[in-house]
Amino acid sequence: MKNKVLLFMAVSLGLISAFLVYNYLSNLEAGQYVELVDVVVANTKIPANTRVKASMLAWKKVPADMRHSDAVYNLQDVQGRITNSEIIPGEQVLWSRLLPEGQVPGMAFTIPNDKRAITIAVNEVIGVAGFIKPGDAVDVLATFEAEVPITTTVLENVIVLAIAQEMESKQNPKAELTTSVTFALSPQQVERLVLAESQGALRLALRPPQAVGIASRQGTNILEIQPLAYSNYREDLNQRQEVANQPLTADTDPVGQLKLTDPNLNRSKTEIEIIRGTKQEVRVIYE
Repeated sequence: MKNKVLLFMAVSLGLISAFLVYNYLSNLEAGQYVELVDVVVANTKIPANTRVKASMLAWKKVPADMRHSDAVYNLQDVQGRITNSEIIPGEQVLWSRLLPEGQVPGMAFTIPNDKRAITIAVNEVIGVAGFIKPGDAVDVLATFEAEVPITTTVLENVIVLAIAQEMESKQNPKAELTTSVTFALSPQQVERLVLAESQGALRLALRPPQAVGIASRQGTNILEIQPLAYSNYREDLNQRQEVANQPLTADTDPVGQLKLTDPNLNRSKTEIEIIRGTKQEVRVIYE
């Protein structure tokens, strides 16, 4: 009888011990379980004012209580956005570190990689009465006051980046006068525009949105518009062309250039304007 009591007590104590151990282990496992969540982190240093690319980002699991309340959850949401402060490697990407969608820190981010921004001064006439808007395409013409004045197209189908300080076209199509226009040009086009502006007078020609034609390559000179007023110049030009086409003779200088002298060079001259009906003619009389 005594043995049975001892056996019962031993079994009871064993069951109690097993229950206590199981309960302890269960509580221990419950305490070790941590909920993990996904966040977007930087896998490289992302400087300020940088457009974020997918290669700069990665997914990372962190404990739920360690995820920042301003953290980005979706990697696709942050691609293409621009940072307003530096993000270090491994750091959670926060919305507060990014500029609002569509906002850029300056004009530099709107310039194509192979272009440069350059601005010219305009007025109501040069700027097509204020109808040019950001995003429009224009041709740039220049008039040069040379011996024979000429107007030619120096640039064609160039994109307008900004009108004054406006980089976006307003929905209201009303014309607005401005004092400057900024273009996106290749480095070579920048050189052409600067030279043309310094040597001549510029005008802009607004192109239709679907225009496919090319501008004039030849240009137009004053001889085509006022042939009578420049008749003497045309005759003189023809004479000089005939002399230039003559073969060289022994009467040449040491560098092989023909010595030409104009018999009228040192004579005074008088210009007489002759009008016959609607025709106008200018004649030169040497004294």
